[in-house]
Amino acid sequence: MSSSSSSSSKKQLTILFTPFDAFGHVHACIGIAEPLKQRGHRIVFGIATGWKGKLLPYGFEEVLYGEETKPSQVHVEFIKTYASELRKNSYDQLAVFEHDSQRDFINMVIDNDPLLRDVVKKVKPDIIIVDHYVCQPSLVTAGVPWIWLMSANPLGLNEENCPPRGSGYPTDGDRNQWDKFRKELKRIYEPQWEEFNQWIIEQGAPPLTKQMWPFFQNASPYLNIYLYPEETDYLDLRPNPPKWFRCDALVRTSESNGKFQIPEKLANKPGKLIYMSMGSFGSADLLLMKRLIGILEHSPHRFIISKGPLGDEYSLPDNMWGENMVPQVKILPIVDLIITHGGNNTITENFYFGKPSIILPLFADQFDNAQRIQEKGFGIRLDTYYCSEEELLDAIEKLLADKELAKKLNIMSKKMRETDNRAKVVELIEVLV
Repeated sequence: MSSSSSSSSKKQLTILFTPFDAFGHVHACIGIAEPLKQRGHRIVFGIATGWKGKLLPYGFEEVLYGEETKPSQVHVEFIKTYASELRKNSYDQLAVFEHDSQRDFINMVIDNDPLLRDVVKKVKPDIIIVDHYVCQPSLVTAGVPWIWLMSANPLGLNEENCPPRGSGYPTDGDRNQWDKFRKELKRIYEPQWEEFNQWIIEQGAPPLTKQMWPFFQNASPYLNIYLYPEETDYLDLRPNPPKWFRCDALVRTSESNGKFQIPEKLANKPGKLIYMSMGSFGSADLLLMKRLIGILEHSPHRFIISKGPLGDEYSLPDNMWGENMVPQVKILPIVDLIITHGGNNTITENFYFGKPSIILPLFADQFDNAQRIQEKGFGIRLDTYYCSEEELLDAIEKLLADKELAKKLNIMSKKMRETDNRAKVVELIEVLV
């Protein structure tokens, strides 16, 4: 962070963050909130009650709403509902998973809207930063500038020259396949879109345009921020629309301070050190976690495992150590490779630390991240539920042996650290008021 961004701002602003109820989105918001706090601004998180106490260590305020349901429990219930659907490819997920999960998101927005309206009244923010894929009328009609933080793959910027969002299709792929996916997505989403659009108009919000389709959200007229390194972005296929700013990564700097001590169980064992995180939802899939651990048990390498909310229900073999939650940004600097679901926050943090990756996507933009990383030569995409033991173990060895890739990732990491364009994000936010 440049010195100008670490000093106090002339005017203290009250900035309200309202992230979607998932770790990646909350962590992305923290990544912006930290430098804003360093500038002397008051940072408040309007967040579900299950996050109580989680933001206080950063020096942020919390205004809680809703019932006290732990985020981990939400993820477990989600997997119970959709586990069989996630074993389908991206196209076949549309009819049930995409339809039903979008309906769930809409219902959540409708339930939360009066609660968030109360949060806004209580906080009296100067600026609101929203990290959600569905329009929240109480936030866009609050009478203050609002910013959309899109912590997702930038295919969400909806450009006909790019593959459809959530498909995971190659950028040089069959355009007929793209059209088929888009038509099916329109069939699935459009009735919900029309009904939801009518509801937000009744709440006093501007009607949805299809500028950001398939998001049920308009771009902010003030500022929109997305997270993606320049080297993997789609700027070779489309320009950025006005009012959009790309940020390489939003790494939680306060959490990266201090070195992670390799656990005694692994410290003196041979082999490279590999980190596996399947994200908030993937780690809640007990069968998936057991399947992957059963394969990796046969690797000569050592593994740090983010076990997830059901981690107490299974044990790890001798070449692994893990906990239900681990300090990811402290672990990434010391490992040689990561295996991940391809969530946007994890992959951008991983690029920041310059590690090769194996991507095992579950749904939505994870498919797109997996495909883009493979296309750009930064990692390998595998089928999460159906890749063989041989495929996964061979992918590990191939990436670990690739010295040219290691050099390329080190250069990319160095550039991201030196530019740290969060400083520019802070400037763009401050000039709105």
